[in-house]
Amino acid sequence: MRASFLSTHANNALLGVATLRNDRCVSTVREDGVVVHDVDGERRERTWALDRGRAFACAVVADGAGERYYACLERADGKTELCAWSEADGAEAATVGEASKGCVKEIAMNGSARVRELIAVEGGALVVTTSGDVQLFNASAELVHSASQKSGTRRIEFASALPESVGALVVTTDGKSKKHRVSAYVVAVVGDKRRLTQAWELDVSHPDSNDKARIATATSDGETLMILWDDGLWVLHDTSDGSIIHRLQLNGLDCQVEEPLSGKRSKKSETSSSIASTASMCLSSDYYAVVANSKEEQTVIVAVIDSRYGAIHLAEDVSQGLENKVGRTSGVCLAAIAGGLIIGLSDQLLSVQLALPELSLASLVGSLTVQPDVSAAAIRILGAEAVSVTSTPKQHAVVMPGWNLDDVKADGQGVIHLGDDWTQDDSQALEKSVKSTAEALASGSKKANSSLESMMKTLPIPQILIDSAITGGLTHRSWEPVSTLLHGGHISGSSVARHLVPALIEEDMIEEIRSFLVNASDISSADVSAILCSALSRDAEDPVLKKRAAVDKKLAEKALEEAEVSSSNDKSEARQHLIARAQLLVCAYDAFAPWAQQLHALVARPLDPTTSSSVLRELSKRDAVALLNYLLVWANFYASSDGLFARINTLSEPGIPSAHAVVNWACALLDAQLAMFCLAGDVAERVRALEAASNKMLDMMRAVTTLRGALRHVGENSPLPEQHGVVSTTYTVESVAW
Repeated sequence: MRASFLSTHANNALLGVATLRNDRCVSTVREDGVVVHDVDGERRERTWALDRGRAFACAVVADGAGERYYACLERADGKTELCAWSEADGAEAATVGEASKGCVKEIAMNGSARVRELIAVEGGALVVTTSGDVQLFNASAELVHSASQKSGTRRIEFASALPESVGALVVTTDGKSKKHRVSAYVVAVVGDKRRLTQAWELDVSHPDSNDKARIATATSDGETLMILWDDGLWVLHDTSDGSIIHRLQLNGLDCQVEEPLSGKRSKKSETSSSIASTASMCLSSDYYAVVANSKEEQTVIVAVIDSRYGAIHLAEDVSQGLENKVGRTSGVCLAAIAGGLIIGLSDQLLSVQLALPELSLASLVGSLTVQPDVSAAAIRILGAEAVSVTSTPKQHAVVMPGWNLDDVKADGQGVIHLGDDWTQDDSQALEKSVKSTAEALASGSKKANSSLESMMKTLPIPQILIDSAITGGLTHRSWEPVSTLLHGGHISGSSVARHLVPALIEEDMIEEIRSFLVNASDISSADVSAILCSALSRDAEDPVLKKRAAVDKKLAEKALEEAEVSSSNDKSEARQHLIARAQLLVCAYDAFAPWAQQLHALVARPLDPTTSSSVLRELSKRDAVALLNYLLVWANFYASSDGLFARINTLSEPGIPSAHAVVNWACALLDAQLAMFCLAGDVAERVRALEAASNKMLDMMRAVTTLRGALRHVGENSPLPEQHGVVSTTYTVESVAW
């Protein structure tokens, strides 16, 4: 997200913003006028002043397609008139009255009702009154049609525009029962006339039966209805039946509604804002945006939540990218532009660019690996306590009874009686033991590791022991239990150990890092970046690395000896396996410097595009070239393996990169650092060498490409080709000539 500054205005003077075409917007400033802004140029384009004796009843809106403006002005006699004008009409005008000359009509309203909201639609505008009535006017400010409340006296609580300028969303409440009703009005052509029709209507109430709660903001994409209550409850309804699709408690946002619940909009003083303290908008059929003050920070937060999964995709400070930090605001309003939002605050106008991918489960999961702290956005709007409770998995200890099944016998009816070995007391005793061990691990007790090791022999490791061991390591530097869990493969990844990898790097625990890379099922982009940068920045003469390299070299020498002493009478498959493994380990632990050997386990892991783009793009030239040289060594090894290429590439040697992994990392590095490699002349020779090695590997694989058709044929369970002497459509024997 990137924010840019557009303009400032008097405090609490802003009434609203609207979007124009060609990346422009218009703002309405009380007692000042209508201001057109060039968003790309970040400047004011022109202004129409407010006429003497007039006051804005609400914000000016614009029909973006026709560049036509609409304004509701209150006269001194209490009457309200609708003004309409175009860019051409106002080209030479100085005031709103001069620009709209000839297109001014008085608005008729029931009783003491006043104009609450003005909403632009195609070819006209909708006027929403404080009584909840909606009136349709054409481009000449003439009344075309109106829709009144069906029964009873209702008062408006909120009104907003529907997407694509098709109509209005109106939220009203009954003054006696305080039931909330949400109505969607759209403009439709009936016969040869334009009419207001009610697309749908829902009666909604607070899901937790909070009678005092009010609707802070609401918006809709037509199929779903988003409501944010002033107690922070975010609810997404299905407009077809009103059922709740998703709900979130946004404890991190200040959603209080300050305006009293009244049918009339009270005249604001200079110390209060004319716009709501919380605003929302439908960005597309997939995303909703919410902007409000933060409870914990002295700033305004922009949050984006999707309608399909109810996931939080963004929660950023609007100050991001600005020279001066934005503090809290007394009011906020929104307008949508291509790729972002116009955000109006109590004293300034901002433009915010948002980068939101096309919504899919893959993009949602991928975004979690890119963020340095995957829970940062959630914490900002859900609150730290809520995120902690939600993300903490349920703790269960699996108790395994000590039944001796060899001694048990079935009775005459075939039933086995297991006796009294399984008792409630045994379960409680084991769970008590797990709890006490967890407390000892978290406190950093030196005796805790022995208790942990004994439990690992009889119990699947419960998550509470893993969490406690990590807490003890991070807090008390008691790393022995963590090492035990890592080497045993019990820590499943970054998602359950968010701060573990930086601590392991700081403690120089290279063996534990390798075990983590080999056994973890998920590793965040932040952890991948930390491990990669740590390995690339290591001193070549580091004694710790040299000691580790010496141990690994002995492993390679042992594998080489086993291959050399294997008798030629041994089975061909077994002997070739030993030779292939020896070649692989000799390359891994003899062809690489000690610092480079620390990259083996990382490069051996699969690399997804989202992680690669976020990690490799940030590398310096020195680190990128070092990684390229490392990958080139592996590429040359696999390219020179000749007849053993297929066998070596299919070895499952933990922590050793395969040819597939090397090629994937090389492609990702070239994609991320393409500009640097093109401009750096000293890298061209290495890139050509990598290309040559890749082509050589490709040539070796061409010999087996004819297998693809046969494998696909069998995989699809296709019938056998005719004239092969086989009548059955099921498979018996098939000969494939390469």
